[in-house]
Amino acid sequence: MPERPTQLSPRDPYGPKSPHVRSIILDLVFTLLTCGLWNLRVQYAQMQALNEILKENKYRFGKWLLFCVITCGLYHFYHEYLKSVDIARVIKKTHEEPVIEIVLMVMGLAFVADAIQQSSINAYYGDHQV
Repeated sequence: MPERPTQLSPRDPYGPKSPHVRSIILDLVFTLLTCGLWNLRVQYAQMQALNEILKENKYRFGKWLLFCVITCGLYHFYHEYLKSVDIARVIKKTHEEPVIEIVLMVMGLAFVADAIQQSSINAYYGDHQV
């Protein structure tokens, strides 16, 4: 068994699980059971995770919620695209993923796009389970 390192990084398999690692399956189930209301919690958690990953306060829940209400939800498409681009840049994923997520949202599958984003956030923190 390998020795435990003294310095813990966000991706350290020996360190404690990050609070930003979430169960994708539970998020999907709760989102479906609450007719989408759980997705507000998912959005908040993903914004907090991305702010920590980017080390800046780029995403704010209050601003997102206000602009979504004012634009009847259209701002959410732009917001999800921005999150996808940042995730792709930081995690070094393909640049097609943001486009795929927008297509999913147009098809009414925004919760699937959020699941893809959460999977990338979990992978950043070293958790590859669903």
